[in-house]
Amino acid sequence: MFDGNSGNYRQEVITNDGFWPDVDLMEFQKSRALPTNIDADFLADALLNTITEINGELTSVKNQHHAKGYHHAADVPGVQRNGRNALCAQYLKAVFARAKADLLGEYSSIVNRAPNSQQESPELRNRLLAESALVIRNMKGLKRATVRMI
Repeated sequence: MFDGNSGNYRQEVITNDGFWPDVDLMEFQKSRALPTNIDADFLADALLNTITEINGELTSVKNQHHAKGYHHAADVPGVQRNGRNALCAQYLKAVFARAKADLLGEYSSIVNRAPNSQQESPELRNRLLAESALVIRNMKGLKRATVRMI
């Protein structure tokens, strides 16, 4: 189960592209309640893949901030908590939600045990993907939903 209550977490920082914040594997494990018995290298690779995807989706956001003279997401003005601004917090939330959603599909093959229907359900995966998508839409200045003519 994704309870995150046992074992040791691994401290490892994934270096980002210079604009978006670096991503701490331990913060991901703790904030998304990932069990410590999943190989940390596997988790780090999942984060690396997700970071690459989300950075691509946020190219326009990065370019907008660069045009305003902000060369690091951490420099963009806004609400802050413990030295982290809203843009960086949103970025990490999007990355963590999507990475966990991607891991849910792999989890039952990684850990030898019966699946937990509540923690590994398609509904949870869909909620995590929706969480990530909504945060990304917000970062792009879009509303939660839009209607477009096809």
